[in-house]
Amino acid sequence: MPALTTRDSIVLKSLFDPEASATHTTKHASSQTSLPGMAEHQFTIYRSTELQIISQLQEKSPATGTAQDTIYELSSLIKESPGYASAYINRAQARRLLIPLDGLFTPDHAEASEQLLKDLQQGIQLAEPKSSDQEPSTHQTTVLAAAHTHRGFLLLKIADIIRNGEQVHGVNEAVKSASAETIEEQASRDFAAGGQYGNKEAREMAVRTNPYAKMCGAIVKEALKKEHEEWKADQL
Repeated sequence: MPALTTRDSIVLKSLFDPEASATHTTKHASSQTSLPGMAEHQFTIYRSTELQIISQLQEKSPATGTAQDTIYELSSLIKESPGYASAYINRAQARRLLIPLDGLFTPDHAEASEQLLKDLQQGIQLAEPKSSDQEPSTHQTTVLAAAHTHRGFLLLKIADIIRNGEQVHGVNEAVKSASAETIEEQASRDFAAGGQYGNKEAREMAVRTNPYAKMCGAIVKEALKKEHEEWKADQL
C-alpha cells in the first residue's frame, strides 16, 4: 500500500478521528446524537458496530486486506441500514486508502473514484438536516464535516488534472467539461461547509481556495509590486 500523503493524512484524521480536528461548530448542534428518521436505540447499535469495523483502520498504514475487509463489512452494514449516513462516509475513506493519489480519476481507478464520490454524496444527502430550521445532531455535524472535507480534497485533485490538460475518469459529463476554476470553486464551497460543521482544516482550505479571496490577494500583490517599482524609480 502506498504511503499516506499529507492530504490523505488530513482526510484520515478528519474522518476517523473527527473530534481531534474539530473545534466549536458554526452550525449549532442539538443535544441528540442520532440521524434523521432513526431512533436513538437503532443509532446506538449501528454506531457501535461501525466503530468496531473501522477501528482496524486507525493504524498509520493499514494493510490492503484490512481496508478491503472494512469495505465489505461497511457494505453489509449499509445493506442492513441504508439510511445510516456515516457508513457511506467511512466506506469512501476505506476505498480511498486503496488508491494512490496519482491514481485518482485515472482509467485504472475510474470505477473506484466514481464510487468514492457517490458514497460521499449519499452520506451528505442522508446526514443533512431536512429543513433549514432543524438543528443537526452532534453526529450529523461530525459526518457532514468529514464528508464535505473529503470531497473538497477530491475536487481539488480533479481541478489539478483538468488544469494539466488531462482527462478526468470516473466523473459525470458536467465535471469532465468544467474548467479547473469551476471545480476549484466547488471544492471551496465544500471546504466552507466542512468548516461550518466544525472541521478546522476545511476552514483553512476554504480561505485558501476562495476565488474572491484569491482575486483580492492578486490585486494586493500587484498593487504592492507597482508601489515598489515606483519607489525604485524615485530613487534613481
